[in-house]
Amino acid sequence: MVGSHIDVARAAIEACFLLRHRSIAGNIAFRREMDHSRRAIAQSRELLKRLFQRDDNGQAWEATDPVPVAVSAFDADILRAVFRDLVSQANVPECQWRDLAKSLVHEFTGCELVETGLIEWLIHK
Repeated sequence: MVGSHIDVARAAIEACFLLRHRSIAGNIAFRREMDHSRRAIAQSRELLKRLFQRDDNGQAWEATDPVPVAVSAFDADILRAVFRDLVSQANVPECQWRDLAKSLVHEFTGCELVETGLIEWLIHK
């Protein structure tokens, strides 16, 4: 009977250790994801500033070298939200949405070659 109490105590200790370990790992993952979200939000705000500071010729105030960049699903979702905000704030007509989306992705990635699937997804209602 004494052996079974010790086994139960060991099992309880191991379960507490595993729960604590999972909790710590969960907190670390949550903080890492929050840091990524904060960086993405800061980038989208900076992108909005640059888009609003364009001159009449459509040239960006800051020259960027085209560097191929992969756009993650999270970044694409942020780009879509920024695109929707731009369209609603600037009252952009629907015939100009495609050009606006292309310039938005170009500003974000620095690449002149923009995949049409991403543009279509951005302008989809």
